[in-house]
Order: sequence, then C-alpha cells, then structure tokens
Amino acid sequence: MLTPAASLLAFIGTGLTAIAVFAPRRAPSATVSFAPALDPPAFDRCVPPAATSDAEPARSCAPGWPALVDPSTDGGDVAVRLALVGALSELATPWADAILRRALDEEADPQVRAAAGAAMRDAG
Repeated sequence: MLTPAASLLAFIGTGLTAIAVFAPRRAPSATVSFAPALDPPAFDRCVPPAATSDAEPARSCAPGWPALVDPSTDGGDVAVRLALVGALSELATPWADAILRRALDEEADPQVRAAAGAAMRDAG
C-alpha cells in the first residue's frame, strides 16, 4: 500500500505529465538575424551615371529579368544573357514568353534586345 507522501508524489507527477503533453504549444518567438540582407533593395541595385561622382565609379545597371529564372544571379554578362534568351526561346512556354517580354522591356544591351525581339517574333 502507498503512503500518503508517495500517493501525493504520484498524483503531482501524473498532473505535470498531463500538462506537458496536453498543454497548447507556445507560438515560436521571432528570430532576430544580424546577417546582411540577401538581396539589395531594388532602388539600390544601380546608380545612374549622372548621379555618381568622380571618386566613386558608376555601377552598371544589370537587368532584373535573369533573376526570374534564377534568383541567385546578378544579371550576368552579355554572353550569359544571350544564352538565356536562346534557352527561353527554345522552351516556348507561356512563362518563358513572359520572361522574354520582360527582357525586351528591361534590357539595355542592343544585342540581347535584338535576340529577345527575334525570339518573341519566332514565338508569336
């Protein structure tokens, strides 16, 4: 037979176990990260040549449309963007056509614009 002290300990243990199992979960706390942002804001991607000083060289304004295919890209050089336009024109899907339209709107390089325009003419 159990003594009153043992019965009390068993009762308290059972109660604590029930609370631990059936109590509602707490909402996860917000995590604070001190790491730098993964992607700079859109307004900080490039500086127009007129806004730069002589001490600070102007960064080229890379188009944002290659990031629609791979978010980790920074726009790449002309050869990479030309290859990407060629690959998108081969796919001939609605989403590829949408990216080609955006490339035609955003692209500053005449070679890539011509390739995107030709791909759009071939597709449509």
